[in-house]
Amino acid sequence: MATNYVDNKRFYKLLIEYQKTHKRVTYNEIGKIFVLISSNLLNKTNFINYTQDRKDEMISDATFSMCRYIDKYDTSKGNPFAYFTRFAFNAFLQNLKNYKRIGDTFTNVSFIDNFERYEELK
Repeated sequence: MATNYVDNKRFYKLLIEYQKTHKRVTYNEIGKIFVLISSNLLNKTNFINYTQDRKDEMISDATFSMCRYIDKYDTSKGNPFAYFTRFAFNAFLQNLKNYKRIGDTFTNVSFIDNFERYEELK
């Protein structure tokens, strides 16, 4: 089901070729696959109700994370699609965790501000 949009054998061959030659053309093809994995992973029910700007931010974070670890992929493993999909999923969770932490910070600051105003009115 998940490999309908990414040909795993072609992806594997591209990764092997990139690790041998480090050609920019190969890297660009792999980058397109990374964006495709990230954008289609957002269609899962876990991530479907977020706004488009949040989704774009999540896609860029996931793509950056996958690009960062492209050289650490072990070519003896035969399933790069699963490996990099897991990177994208973890990047999404990390993005949501950071966004929640920032949101909680602003909520707490506004609560303190409202509490101080309430104390002044007494």
